[in-house]
Amino acid sequence: MDERHLSATDLSARPIRVLHVDDDPAFLDLAGEMLDRTDEPLDVTTETDPRAALERLGSSSFDCVVSDYDMPQMDGLEFLRRVRETHPQLPFVLFTGKGSEEIASEAISAGVTDYLQKGPREDQYTLLANRIANSVEHHAAEREVDETRTRFSKLLEHSADYIFIIDADGTLTYVTPSVERTLGYDPDELMGETAFDFLHPDDVARTRSELADVMASPDTEKTVELRTKHRDGSWRWVEIRARNLLDDPGIEGIVGNVRDVTARKESEAELDWHRSVIRSMDEGVYVLDRDYRFQFINFRADQTVDLSAQAWIGEHVSYLDEAGIFSDSAVEAIQSAIDDIAAGERDEVTLVLEPTVPPTTDFLELRIRPLETDDDSDFILATTRDITERKRNELDLERKNERLEAFASVISHDLRNPLETVSTSLDLLDDEVDNDHLDRSHRAVDRMERLIDEVLALARDGRTIDDPSPVSLATVARDRWSSLPTEDATLTVDTDAHILADVGRLEQLLENLFRNAIEHGDGAVAVRLASIDPESDTDGSASGTNADFAFVVEDDGPGIPADDRDRIFEMGYSTAADSPGLGLTIVGDIAQAHGWSVTVTERDTPPEPGADRPSSTGGARFVFSGVETF
Repeated sequence: MDERHLSATDLSARPIRVLHVDDDPAFLDLAGEMLDRTDEPLDVTTETDPRAALERLGSSSFDCVVSDYDMPQMDGLEFLRRVRETHPQLPFVLFTGKGSEEIASEAISAGVTDYLQKGPREDQYTLLANRIANSVEHHAAEREVDETRTRFSKLLEHSADYIFIIDADGTLTYVTPSVERTLGYDPDELMGETAFDFLHPDDVARTRSELADVMASPDTEKTVELRTKHRDGSWRWVEIRARNLLDDPGIEGIVGNVRDVTARKESEAELDWHRSVIRSMDEGVYVLDRDYRFQFINFRADQTVDLSAQAWIGEHVSYLDEAGIFSDSAVEAIQSAIDDIAAGERDEVTLVLEPTVPPTTDFLELRIRPLETDDDSDFILATTRDITERKRNELDLERKNERLEAFASVISHDLRNPLETVSTSLDLLDDEVDNDHLDRSHRAVDRMERLIDEVLALARDGRTIDDPSPVSLATVARDRWSSLPTEDATLTVDTDAHILADVGRLEQLLENLFRNAIEHGDGAVAVRLASIDPESDTDGSASGTNADFAFVVEDDGPGIPADDRDRIFEMGYSTAADSPGLGLTIVGDIAQAHGWSVTVTERDTPPEPGADRPSSTGGARFVFSGVETF
């Protein structure tokens, strides 16, 4: 069934038609009741089976789909992908009790419109209704501006550094402003001029011939390299990809996408590939030509496989299959990589292969990239290294993470849905009954919610962080503090450092420390985050580089007894009777995942006049060292 599009007029004339998919019928009933209480005009249809939902989408028209993630018949991401096959623009909201950065990232990559985690309160359904309405309105608005954006998307589709349009006579009718960055001209100086007047005399005839080929038929495309005059009188090498859009009523010309390749052309003239191959490298080094034949191999290859290096020279890359070194599929992957690089589609390709020899090597990393020469010959430089140990570690980590994910899935799906049903039912009962038992029940539900959150955080936050990003320590701290019920508590931030960290896990670390201080400080606690000197553990700017930075989170609460400081990061440790004892365990795991060291001491104050050491005032002091700055 063709996708139906909702206009702005439709929005004001009828309710928004929503298809809600969740494998829990009780939750669907509850959600329907809660959505009916909101101000948004929604007409909700429910399905418990994603497969039945797909059939319904094929026979009925909907304005938005709302779906759970963890469903036995088909998970929410697979359901999203199936929906996108026939309804690429239909608003799709993932409304799930299983929340993680990984799922959110996958959902965004798969084309989800919005992502919302289920919550136990009535206002979460108000938020869901708002998200649905906003998504549908946004979709309708995008439809209304599509025609305006079409012409510009065509111009920018193949853009490199700047774009021009010439008519059939070679007259420039359009040039993007970025031409000034490349060639120094203001676009107005070029409009109406003949493009050939700016070319190097030696390149004019060849370019006219190439242009004639492009103009021969619609949609023909060619790439040519030539020299064009800079405004300062110098010559710049450019790569032009020209396409015939003379018959396109929105363009009516030849579109050229231009990239400055001067640096590459100069390098080509200077590079000698014989000098670029270092025979003493501790890696396998190979040179292949455009016909996939070996032209050079270093002596490292003799140590990698039991074959004569000289025997490889002139051989086709398929020799690797014939000699029993790689499978035929691996050889095909190597040839495909060479083709991509030779065509200019990729600058470098890295392949992970599984050789049959030597027996001690399970995984080999092969990197292929262009090798420029003085005589303009086309060659690929390939290097290999044994990554067996690294891959084994990665596979082992992957298996552990899969087990953690399975654990988190059980916690999220099997506990959250019934708990949310209980919590929402209690909210509804509050309107009808005034009883102390309800207050105790609410507190129990809240404690279970927190326990589930901390168990899930514990399951994922111990993983190694591979791609940290620059983040302002002060900004994250103030943001997390503002999200907590701080009452009379105060926060002081004495740092302007930017550190390398996983933002989400840094937020969790600081939130757990702040919450710990507030809960144990009887409300009116003073919390401080500051840079310190990692050498002396005293306050200072500590604005060094790499991993010589440290920061401290401290409070003036009751502190942590000296005898317990070695145990506070253990699972289950807590001095509060109603705490699951996971908050500081998560702090320790996050620090370890970043490669930081964390120690716990007693809070200090500045020394009294004439004193050598600070005076102790109690309170907890968490010191994080080995932190990388940016």
